[in-house]
Amino acid sequence: MTKAIVTRFGAALATIATLGIASQSSAEPLFEACASDLEQFCSSVEPGHGRLMACLYAHELEISDRCDVATGEMGDLLDLFFDRVRYVKQECGDDIRSLCSDVAVGEGRVFACLRENESEVSQSCQGVIDQVSLPSD
Repeated sequence: MTKAIVTRFGAALATIATLGIASQSSAEPLFEACASDLEQFCSSVEPGHGRLMACLYAHELEISDRCDVATGEMGDLLDLFFDRVRYVKQECGDDIRSLCSDVAVGEGRVFACLRENESEVSQSCQGVIDQVSLPSD
């Protein structure tokens, strides 16, 4: 598998790890299981923005059984990630708007902003900060 593909999957896992769902090493089984499938079906796909996963899903009837299982497990992690993001948005939405509206979304910056303003966030958001693994400086 090309270094760019590994780097993009690693970046996605790092984002998921921000919410305490997985570690970057959780991507290793996917790298190993799907290396030949990515080369065969997705080598011309520009990595990023979920395009590689979309490519694998587009070829779901053709990919190896190992890759199929690995992409299913990654899908489960992504479902959990989005559930956690919705929970944070629900509990911290007002705090994000009032304290972090000038922060660019992505790469854990909004969560870092909440952590930096921890003493000012609402009680419900404070509970989320305590529950969710947020990046610290």
